[in-house]
Amino acid sequence: MEKSPLLPENEARRKTRRVHLSMCIIMLIHFVSTTIESLVVSEYTYQYVSENLQGNHSHVHLKSVDASSNENCSAHKTEAQHDSAEWNSYYVYAEYVPCLLVVVWAGIMSDYLGRKPFIILTLLGTFLKTLATLTVVQYSLDIKYIFVGCLLGGLTGSHYTLDLSFCGVVADVSNYDKSRTFTLALLHLYSGLGSAVAQMSTGYMIRDLGFAIPCLVSVSLCFLNFLVGLYIPESLSNTNRKPNNDDFCEKLQRFFAFYTNSSNLREGKVWQFVLCLLSLTLVTSPLTTRMNIDIMYLLGQPFCFTSEQIGWFNSANNLVSLCVSVLVLKLLHLCMNDEIITVLSCVSGIVCFAVEAFASVWWMLYVAAGIGVLAVNPLPVVRGIMSRLVSESRQGALFANVYFLEALCRLFGSSVFYNIYADTQQLMKGFVYLIYSSFFIVGAILMIPVLWTAKKDSRKVDISIQE
Repeated sequence: MEKSPLLPENEARRKTRRVHLSMCIIMLIHFVSTTIESLVVSEYTYQYVSENLQGNHSHVHLKSVDASSNENCSAHKTEAQHDSAEWNSYYVYAEYVPCLLVVVWAGIMSDYLGRKPFIILTLLGTFLKTLATLTVVQYSLDIKYIFVGCLLGGLTGSHYTLDLSFCGVVADVSNYDKSRTFTLALLHLYSGLGSAVAQMSTGYMIRDLGFAIPCLVSVSLCFLNFLVGLYIPESLSNTNRKPNNDDFCEKLQRFFAFYTNSSNLREGKVWQFVLCLLSLTLVTSPLTTRMNIDIMYLLGQPFCFTSEQIGWFNSANNLVSLCVSVLVLKLLHLCMNDEIITVLSCVSGIVCFAVEAFASVWWMLYVAAGIGVLAVNPLPVVRGIMSRLVSESRQGALFANVYFLEALCRLFGSSVFYNIYADTQQLMKGFVYLIYSSFFIVGAILMIPVLWTAKKDSRKVDISIQE
């Protein structure tokens, strides 16, 4: 009699462990492969544009050159930075414009069909995108053909569909407490570890092997990840799954329901939800474009980093910031709520970007990275706050809102931050980082009313317990 209730509990625990292991493996492989592909595209574009400016581009296999020489920090390289930054913004448009509708629909439908179908969709699309990029670099094609891969990635939801699906998985298998926030932070850690591995190795592979071999590695990893995705268990139980008998308009209304009435929320008010979403949007905007901006920034004067140095800097930055941020988040949870942690993390980002903006020597970049170790924490923490405001059957619709706006931020960042960077090179090379800092300032200010309300609610609970 005593053992029978333990059987389903043990089975649920095994399923939860299997889900966590699958998420870890898929996120690691996904971000290794996509970061390799992204770095290859950025450096291939930069080298292609640079060769064209010198008038000696031919249909041979382009290779990364040593950017540390005086020749490669010359005036034509500054022009190449400007042009390649513009091309990077075009790639973002090609991928994330079609991605917007896919993200909305995938998030809504994941509450009906489960998370797994959309995980597999994204992994398949990523494989096709990297395969298209491999074709471009293997045959040294015009950079216009990179748009083919961008469109394939966008039409399958890009990485945002994978992100929202895994956030839904976390909500399915966790409780309505700080453990959910911490698990969402672990997803960032997995992605950061994957990116760091790719950044440490890709620069050397490009230098020694050209662009095709790193891309082939990326394609192989994407195919492996697709196979792993086929075996991930479904996390959304039938009891929490929304019956698939709503028409199109009813399903679409679920996307906007959080803005219309507080009754659509599990707890809290509409204004709290909106302020959290706006704060998350402002903090996300700089982070979506930071890696590619960093590449352009470090390639030029006064740093003139090589591709290997860029890889080491970015990987060290990711490893330290994500590992330390997760550890600090766990410690802060012992004495602080998520709202206070969000504001403190925004302050970390504000100072980090200010230091990076005025950096004139290489060691200042590492100082900025050390100060900004908490700058990524607002992403999982605010998502955790919002997830606790929403019921189990609306988590997919919630994260559709979150990643729809994040994709918009990517487009906004593409049109604004890349152009700011390109157009302020003569004025101040790090000016764009001051803009990043201002976004974090406003994001922190928006979270203050939410923090104040959370404190008042906590006091009420303490008083009721004492009575």
